[in-house]
Amino acid sequence: MGGVAGVYVDPAARGRGAASVLMRGLLGRMAELGDALSCLFPTAPVLYRGVGYEFGGVQPRYTYAARDLRALRSLGGDLRPRPADVADAELIRGVMREDQVRHGLCGPRLPSASRWREQLANERMTHYVLDGQDGGPRGFVAYSLADATLTVTDLVGETAEADAALWGVVASGSSAAPTVRAYLDARDPVALLAGTEARHEVQQHAWMLRVIDVAKGVGSRGFSAHVTASAEVRVNDPDLPANSGTWRVDVSEGSGTATRIEGPLAVDGSLPDERLVPGERPGSGEWLVPDEGPVPDEGPASREAVEVGPRGLAALWCGWSMSRLRQSGLAAGGDFDDDAALDAIFACTPFMTEYF
Repeated sequence: MGGVAGVYVDPAARGRGAASVLMRGLLGRMAELGDALSCLFPTAPVLYRGVGYEFGGVQPRYTYAARDLRALRSLGGDLRPRPADVADAELIRGVMREDQVRHGLCGPRLPSASRWREQLANERMTHYVLDGQDGGPRGFVAYSLADATLTVTDLVGETAEADAALWGVVASGSSAAPTVRAYLDARDPVALLAGTEARHEVQQHAWMLRVIDVAKGVGSRGFSAHVTASAEVRVNDPDLPANSGTWRVDVSEGSGTATRIEGPLAVDGSLPDERLVPGERPGSGEWLVPDEGPVPDEGPASREAVEVGPRGLAALWCGWSMSRLRQSGLAAGGDFDDDAALDAIFACTPFMTEYF
């Protein structure tokens, strides 16, 4: 994944399309580097939509009163987490990977063992582990303290008792740090274990995604092991022409492939150029409004597959339903059976727990 951050245009050069030129250069460079996808946290969604990014999911942050989480300690029984050290990097990575597979999580990054060793050596972070001795459950937690607030970046337990024991450690200093913030899956089991709901100031920071390489993007994505399906998607990607053409997506046993069955579309393909969705035309300084009229019917051949541009492809990859894509003007063509197949193939609830 090509992560994009710190995009900046000097004030003297603003309003002339420099940012759009910069972003198109980044797309080409990421393709050269072999990236399958790109993600970013947008400050200017219009700009990023103009080069094919679309909202995919959120980074959610939940806030709890520490005393409410401290009460979970009793559910942990005799489990006593211990302080972690750099030798626990492989254990932590293994627990995290197994948790992602078990719950079918879509989005969170899996840091390498070397990355965990770096973090475990960071004195600004606190880490505790349950290492599963004598057949007990495994788990770990990573958190920090600042301004009387505890911030949990990762907490994974194999059982309810493990989760409770780890939350109990975090909240044990509730008298000095009365607030706990945590970057969690919206379906994290703490919502089922805690005796109270999270405070209402739940914060969600939306992120955007773009598919850089269709074949790699599908091939590297996880799918439901219980879905066996095929569908055709016609892509018009003017900024990355290698993505353009008709692709057959096949999914079975949790894996997927995308195979090109027709060559790239012409520049004036049947879908409107998605660079014209409200964004800045390079060099013009004009704001453009999308064509609200119907996509022209060019005959039977143009209706053989669902048609999307890069924004529609990104949203589809992130699990947006076809009905929503059609309602937003990001998909056309195909029929009900195509929509049902694509919805089954790409269904997910994506989220991130990190910010960059």
